[in-house]
Amino acid sequence: MKKFLVLLCLLTPCLAVMAQAELTLDPARQKTLNVFFSNFSEANLKSFTPQTLSDATLLEFALAHNLINRRASLQTSKDGNSVMIPSTQVDATTEKYFGKKVARHRSATYTQALADGEAYTFSQIRSLTDLGGQTYLANGVIYRADSGGTPNPHGTPAQWKKAGDEVEQVGSFIARIKAMDGRYVLLEYQIMLK
Repeated sequence: MKKFLVLLCLLTPCLAVMAQAELTLDPARQKTLNVFFSNFSEANLKSFTPQTLSDATLLEFALAHNLINRRASLQTSKDGNSVMIPSTQVDATTEKYFGKKVARHRSATYTQALADGEAYTFSQIRSLTDLGGQTYLANGVIYRADSGGTPNPHGTPAQWKKAGDEVEQVGSFIARIKAMDGRYVLLEYQIMLK
């Protein structure tokens, strides 16, 4: 009986998730979520739970995200080999994507080296399940194109092949997200690399 109760306690959260309805993803929502999750895959965000999301993880994501997506608006160093990212921009980024800020900054400005020739990494959502309370469970795939390649991140493997783009699936993800103030925030993220 004790083993049965332990098993029941372990399975109850899984059954609750399975009992929720998988949502039909219209093209607009799918595109929005593809872009949202691509922010994490391109910045090489590691897996985390709410208990393991550290300031170091937030900072690493924000620096990579700003370097990739805001490079033109960042101040470049005198030698042109790095950019400066203000801690206020780090906070704006982490607040937007995680709903929280870095608790304690080690510097008012962070310096990030510039790099070229990196592979193009992006994500596509495969399913979205409503967990209630504006919280969702998302499943998706992480893709990578060779350096210099820029396939349509919303395309299909058949479309990429037809266009001559070399794209490979490098992993998948499961994430818990919450809808807040007209956007999504990432609460939990688990990647499985191939």
